[in-house]
Amino acid sequence: MLKNQLSYLPDLSDLRPEANIEDAIAGEPGESNPEEEERLRAVLRKHRMIFLGDGNALPPPARGVVCDLEVGDAKPISMWSRRIPADLLSKVYELLKRLLETGLIEYSDSEWASAIVLVMKKNGTDVRLCIDYRLVNQLIKLMNYPLPLIDERMSNFAATTWFMTLDMASGFWAVPMTARAQLISAFICPLGHFQWKRMPERPSDLPTAFG
Repeated sequence: MLKNQLSYLPDLSDLRPEANIEDAIAGEPGESNPEEEERLRAVLRKHRMIFLGDGNALPPPARGVVCDLEVGDAKPISMWSRRIPADLLSKVYELLKRLLETGLIEYSDSEWASAIVLVMKKNGTDVRLCIDYRLVNQLIKLMNYPLPLIDERMSNFAATTWFMTLDMASGFWAVPMTARAQLISAFICPLGHFQWKRMPERPSDLPTAFG
């Protein structure tokens, strides 16, 4: 499907909102006591910097992991910039400006260039800005990585007393990219030529790298 070949350019607002640890749900109502809840909240305070106050915020870079893309000796894909209606150029400009300011993307001189396309949102009036990686995805060699089975993970919790669930907000953005992956991720629009420094969401094999 086309939507599975597109990398969405996110609508960014406040990119580093501080998480309110005091409002976090700590403990299990009716099960944990105030002392236990405070101990858990103290752990959250200690690691405050890794929590985001907004799911659309920019996470700190991950440690010990990097995203790479392998295309062998394939000839770089270089697409023409597609026309963007004049009334939408200001939106594209502001979006690219924010991505540059936060270090998610940078200007590029790569031989690769995938085009930005506009996709209509469900309301039929607004549009979403995307990158068309269909041709690039055909060249990327898939990575074989044995993801752990959930049943095996659950068996390790047999003697566990405390459990916690965490939503890894904007998790893809936490993973830095190798130099060659950055070049392959390059995209073009009427406002310039750019490439990703952190991992976007849709090029083939990135979900495996994230896992």
